[in-house]
Formats: sequence, C-alpha cells, structure tokens
Amino acid sequence: MKKYIFINAFQYLTKVTLIFIIVIMGLVSSCKEDIVNYRTETKEMLGDYLVRYKKDSSQFIEFNRLLDTTKVMGLLKAYGEYTCFAPTDAAFKAFYQSQGRKSMKGFSLDTLKQIAYNQIIKGQIITTDLFKTGRLATLSMNDRYVTVDSIIPVGSSLIYKINKTASILRKDQMVNNGVIHITNEVLNPTQFTSIEAIAVDKRFKLFYEALQKTHLADSLLKTKDDSYNWENYKSMLNPPFTQGGGSVDQLPLSRKYGFTLLMESDVTYKEKYNIETIGQLQAKAKELYDPIYPEDASVTDITDRRNSLNRFVAYHMINKQLSYSKFINDYDTQHMIKTYDMYEYIETMCPNTLLEVRKVRTQAPDANYINMCSKPGDTPDFTRAIQIQSNNKDNDATNGVYHEIDKILAYDATVSSYMGAVRLRLDAASFFPELTNNNMRGFLGDKAADIKSWIFPKGYIDRLKTAEGTVFTYLNSFGGYLDYEGDEVYLRGQYDFSVVTPPIPAGTYEVRFGYQPTGGRGVAQLSFDGTPCGIPLDLRVNASSPLIGYVVPNDASLDDPSGYENDKMMRNRGYMKGPSSYKSYNGVFYGITVARQSDRVLRRILGIYQFDKPGTHVFSVKSVMVGQFMFDYLEFVPTSIIGTEGVD
Repeated sequence: MKKYIFINAFQYLTKVTLIFIIVIMGLVSSCKEDIVNYRTETKEMLGDYLVRYKKDSSQFIEFNRLLDTTKVMGLLKAYGEYTCFAPTDAAFKAFYQSQGRKSMKGFSLDTLKQIAYNQIIKGQIITTDLFKTGRLATLSMNDRYVTVDSIIPVGSSLIYKINKTASILRKDQMVNNGVIHITNEVLNPTQFTSIEAIAVDKRFKLFYEALQKTHLADSLLKTKDDSYNWENYKSMLNPPFTQGGGSVDQLPLSRKYGFTLLMESDVTYKEKYNIETIGQLQAKAKELYDPIYPEDASVTDITDRRNSLNRFVAYHMINKQLSYSKFINDYDTQHMIKTYDMYEYIETMCPNTLLEVRKVRTQAPDANYINMCSKPGDTPDFTRAIQIQSNNKDNDATNGVYHEIDKILAYDATVSSYMGAVRLRLDAASFFPELTNNNMRGFLGDKAADIKSWIFPKGYIDRLKTAEGTVFTYLNSFGGYLDYEGDEVYLRGQYDFSVVTPPIPAGTYEVRFGYQPTGGRGVAQLSFDGTPCGIPLDLRVNASSPLIGYVVPNDASLDDPSGYENDKMMRNRGYMKGPSSYKSYNGVFYGITVARQSDRVLRRILGIYQFDKPGTHVFSVKSVMVGQFMFDYLEFVPTSIIGTEGVD
C-alpha cells in the first residue's frame, strides 16, 4: 500500500500523488461531536501544532503538560515521521478518574513516559486513508500495537474506533513531520499478559478453567528475553551492508515472545454443544482425539501432553502473536495474484499439528477460514470452516492476542486426514515465530524506509542452527522481489545452517525447495534429514540454461503453448517452474512478471520421502562456493496428488 509523505511533497508529483493531493485538499465533514473534520497541511512541526492549539482553544493543555514533563515534546518538534493520537483535555480528565487520580500528580515519571509513548507512532505517517481494521503495522513508541477496530460510515463521513473504545474526533491534521488524529480517549493498552487478560474475561470461563487444570496456562507466561541486548552484536553491522533493494542491515532491538489463543466462548459451548462443565468438555475432547491417538486413549492425567483434553486445549494455542490480519491477510500483498486462493499453515502448541487458514477469493476479502478441509478444486465447505468472530477479535495483551471463534476447533479425524492429502507450501518466514513476534514478517510499505533487512545473532532464532561465518538475514516483502508473498530468507558468506521445519503429517511426499537463481548466488549442498539431496545446487544457473531446459509457457507459436510437456522434461532433471500464483509488481529487478513466466524462479525437487509418523524435519544447507543464498519456501506434496495439483 502506498505511503504518502508530505515533506517536500511537490517533488513527487506522480499521477497517484496528484490525485491524492486533490482529495486531501477537499473538505471532509465529521458527524462526531460536531467537530469540523478537515485535513490541513502546515509547515509547523507536530509539537508546535499542539502548543499552538493549546493557546488557541485550551484543547491540549494536559497533553502538552505530559509531553513537556516527559521531555517527549522535543521529539515532536524535530524532523522525522510521526503519527500522533492526541487526546483532548476532557479525555485526560476521564483517564485520571479511571486511575483513581485527579491529575498527573502521583504517576511516576516512567509511567508518564509510557502514557505519552502510547499516543505516538514513530517512523511512519499513517493517515486515515491508510487505515484498515486490525492492528497498524508499526508499533507505538511504547512498543505496543494500535488497533483500528472499526471504520463506521455515518452519512458521508466515517467514524474510526481505535483500541476498541477511543474515537477520532478530528482526523488527518497534517504537519511537517507527521499527522495528528485528535481522540476522545487516552490510549491505554492493557498491562495484562495473555493468561491474565483471559482470566478476567468472563466470556471464556470454561476455557480458562481448562487452561489452568491442564497446566497449559504456564506456557503463556513469557514476554521477553531479557538476556538479549542488541548492542552486544553491533559488530555485525560494521561495515554496514546494503541489500539489493536498498535496505541496510539492522539488528532486532528486542527478542519478544508472543502467543495467540483461539477460544470458544461459554455461550458457544452451551448453545451449540450443550457443554457447561469441565467434565463435559473433557468428554468432548476424548470423543474428538481418541480416534486419532488410540494409543493414548488411556492417559487420564490431563496435565500429560498426550491426554485428549490437553491436546484439545493446546490446539487452540499458537506461539506466534497473530492479530486477525496476520493469519493470512498481511501476506496477501500485491505479489499475490487475486484469482488464486491463498493458504497459510500454522503450527499449534499441540505437538505435531497444523491448522490451515484459507483465503477464498470468491468471498469477502478479509475472510479467514480455518480448517475448511475442502481440497483445491472442490466446492468450499463454508459450514465446516471455523471463523473468528468479527465482534470479538484482536483482544490485546502484553505478550499476545486472543480471538473468539464460532465453533469448536479440533485436530479431529477430518482435519488429520485432510492435512496429509494436500500440498503444504510453507513460506520460509513462517518457520520462525521470532519474525512475527518481533513485528518483522510481511509487507511494511514500498518506501525505501519500509524495506527492511534484518540480521540475526546466533541463538536468536530457536529452530535455526548456524556455523560461524553464516550471516542469516530476513528481507521483508518488497514489490521488486519475485518471491512468494514478496519476502525471503537470505544468507551470505561461508554459510552452513540447518532449519527445523514445522510438523508434517505422516505420508509419502515429494519435497521441493523454492528459490531464485541469480548471478551473485553461490553453490550449495542441500540436505534433508541428514541425507544430501543429489549433487550441489548451483544457484547462479537460470532456468533457461540447457542444464535445466526452461521454456516460457503461454507462447502460442510453440507446440507446447501451456508448457506442460516442458514441465515434464524439467521434472526429469529435478526442477520445476515457479508457481503461477504470484509475481513481482514494481519492475525494479525482474520486470512485472508472474513467477511461472520467469526463468529467474525455480523449484528444486529434493526427493521423495516417506514419513512414518507426523513430526518435524531438518533442512540443511552448506556453502560449496561462496556467494549469496536465498530461501523462499519449501513444499511438501503428497505423491498421490502430484499429477493433479495444478501450476499455482
């Protein structure tokens, strides 16, 4: 999505920008509390605006006092990019009362800084035309998410709800270094952890009881790795390295943990399943899980990870912090071709299980369908799919988020059978919870400042092992990359690393490695579960090389216009074309082209493997010739569907 900067705006008079400027110069009315709602643009700084407004109307006396006391005002008077949710004096008065105080007195300086930082996003100018329901991509200065909970049309205007209860009274007040949205509440996100927040939410008393009795609540306590200090690894940035997209390497500033819970409410349990007690829930879990795990049917200790109730509860838990949009929507970038359904496979905290999130193109664009279990090409079974309740999603906590779901979620016989019968395409970024929990994964924007190149100290990522000399990098989504979902894992140097995959169901699979060959790549030996996958892979060789034999499909002048015969020939050599479901879209490196239509995208077939039981596997790579290495995705394809899976 295009981000607009209003500093020296007339240097960038593209067609889109001209249209945008015309729109913002128009008068936009508000129906909230009769406050005129118009977008202004001024050369003054954000801090100066607040001070002037204080003098003009006494609107921000308390906010100015807070910013002065905490020394934050100096930031807002300096160059940079800021989005500020500015509470009125009436909002501060109500906030003080809610905290049992009459004024700012009695709050510690650290608490006052947190309050100030909760109102400010640094590093991005987010006008309301960039709002969509869900969490904003950039965290507040207090390292917390700001959520747009609803955008309600009223007449010719829109009312925006922020963090569930705050309303924007006047939007898009543009200043030289940012934008101000005037609010009727002080943004004050909860200080509860996930388990503490659920404990006080009366809608989920039965599920909370199950969390406690299974002792799985103990798995939700971690918030941050206090032993990690990014300054200890500054030498990794010396000298600074600039990636092809123009991004400069940077270290993650923290190492946070995160959790997501999908929960049925007490009302759903009672009205849909006649479940009102922990005993009845335990019986339901046994009904669902004993057929899948008959060898564990006699395990009665509910704290045992093999017990049916324990598995039931754990399948509702994910060790990534997934707001509603981060299940799949945030990865549906302009790279993804909108005629193909999208699938995301997420590891749960129930051992060796996945859940599927599907985006069905024929339905509402924000629909997350969980475990629909309809194979590609079949009629989608919307009655089977679990959905997040739109009126009770993105419930915030310091180390996670929780959502209400509309029916029981379980890894039952149907789900188990389905997961082992469909292609599992796993984006490289989905392997690593750290990328999601530290707000790295996905699309942040197409401005140069939005393109990130994250490098990771040894031990930062749990399921990754690297040898000395390996520089492991994540490049977030950028329009110039011809990558699945637009992002990639990228390495350089004399690399030697191993990655533990998410759990794969039992079965016989063809395993494939998706990558982009370019001249700067090196040569690497790929291995799977400790066994080398043929001869080393030369990542410098494009698909059109005689060694691989790629021919561009959809050429009517050829005897094989669809490319299917060429597909067979390439498979015989151990390769496949890229999928037809994604593209690059800004043309910087590869033109605007679909992956299947490019000789710069390949899948290397690693081999056929039989997995006797569900579980994780190890994908290893060792440099044979120094150069770059990129890792886009892995595919696990049941051999029974290879002839019918399509080209997407």
